[in-house]
Amino acid sequence: MKKTLIALAALAATASFAQSSVTLFGVADTAVTYTKTGAAKKTAMTTSGLNSSRLGFRGEEDLGGGLKAGFWMEAGVNTDSGAGSATNSNNQATGAGVTQGTAAGTGGTTYGNPSINGGSQGLTFNRRMTVSLMGGFGEVRLGRDFTPLFWNHTVYDPFGTNGAGASQANAAANPATLLVGVRASNSIGYLSPSFNGFKVQLQTFMGENASNDTTNGKNSGSGNGLRATYDNGPLSVALANAKYDTALNVKHEGTNFGASYDLGVAKVMGVYSEDQDSTSGVKADKVKGTLIGATAPLGAGVAKIAFSNGKQGSTVDTDKTAIGYVYSLSKRTSLYTAYAQTKPKTGDKTTAFDLGVSHSF
Repeated sequence: MKKTLIALAALAATASFAQSSVTLFGVADTAVTYTKTGAAKKTAMTTSGLNSSRLGFRGEEDLGGGLKAGFWMEAGVNTDSGAGSATNSNNQATGAGVTQGTAAGTGGTTYGNPSINGGSQGLTFNRRMTVSLMGGFGEVRLGRDFTPLFWNHTVYDPFGTNGAGASQANAAANPATLLVGVRASNSIGYLSPSFNGFKVQLQTFMGENASNDTTNGKNSGSGNGLRATYDNGPLSVALANAKYDTALNVKHEGTNFGASYDLGVAKVMGVYSEDQDSTSGVKADKVKGTLIGATAPLGAGVAKIAFSNGKQGSTVDTDKTAIGYVYSLSKRTSLYTAYAQTKPKTGDKTTAFDLGVSHSF
């Protein structure tokens, strides 16, 4: 009898474990980068030139009846120094490997290893930290996640908003100072299943300030976003919009559109974005970003080219041209290089070159 009970218990435990899965994953990406702005030259070792370096855990449990529970814990890592990527007290990323310009996309491009990219608090799951329920209805996520407004900038950028070739349009729309431009903490998100190629992502997030907070404002850090996508064979298009409060009496609204088409010999893509702040109802000039680019298979790798621009009003206008190549050593390991020139309307142009290796696991 005891042997039978032990066997049944072992079988039950095995069946329960079989319904769950946990995966360790990550990216280790390091490059040597050379930059020149005016008379200033710099050679440095950098991180995330092709893919953002990270360490993560993800898992799912089958709850039965088509319902699953899951979690995703993903930490940003600086592979050049071993430090975790920086976050602020609200766990909003202030650095993502490369800092691109300023709020209006001016001032050229800063590469290397800026101090804001080193996390003094050690490793944190600042890239994504969510728990979710999934089923035929789609997926509901709770926690820290990417914003709907960010996805178009990276999906339709040949360089994926990484490294020397990263989009100037994204630099203008999502400067390092914009705390919820890429990710938002305290969020509730919904991702729909595909309906004949159509998908929707909805998100709301909370700044968690007190109702009588007159310093930051009760709504600071709170907002909403949505993204609608359509994919059909070689065609992909997406539209996104978000509104949120960034400080006391300061509101931000952004809209962007992205598209790509795979011609076989090359994949062409583009992004257009508009972002605008308003302070006590007074609207600032819109920050506008554009990108046109392409990727094409070449030998054992992929060639990339992109032309992007960030502008605001009549005085800020920054152009960027970038070319690059990724050589695949295997399905998980690649060598890459990129060269870019960033030319603001006023001030010195910046030239950047990187050469690196990226390994995923």
